[in-house]
Amino acid sequence: MARERRTVSILLLEDDDHLGHVGDVVNVKPGYARNYLIPSGRACAASKDAMQRIERAKKRADQRRTERAARVAAVGAALEGLSLTFEERASEEGHLFGSVSAARIVEELSARDVLIEEKQIELEAPLRELGIFNVPVRLDADTVSELRIWVVEV
Repeated sequence: MARERRTVSILLLEDDDHLGHVGDVVNVKPGYARNYLIPSGRACAASKDAMQRIERAKKRADQRRTERAARVAAVGAALEGLSLTFEERASEEGHLFGSVSAARIVEELSARDVLIEEKQIELEAPLRELGIFNVPVRLDADTVSELRIWVVEV
């Protein structure tokens, strides 16, 4: 016997990468709505009154989306064709004594006036070998840019 899945309809007050945009009515589990989305001000119960109030929030959200898209495009343009070189000590087999982590990549990028957060760099694990690596950088939910990393021996 299959168990029926209960959901509640809520109205989003902020953009959410996983749920939707401001003004969207989405169905979520009751606990998620009650314990997180509504108390944090990210959503409210879907009603006619709330739908009327959301129009101003939609305009502000559209403006923020436009500004964010411009920032993403600027960072994407700065990353295009950019490569970073890290000089590290390594064993004879090419294994590094240290590693090149996302934090070090962010530091090097910030020295070049490219500001991104560490969580945007999608490294599965720190780089621990000599070589050339293409590291994906998630600029936005839909935009991924590649950064070329050279790890060479000192």
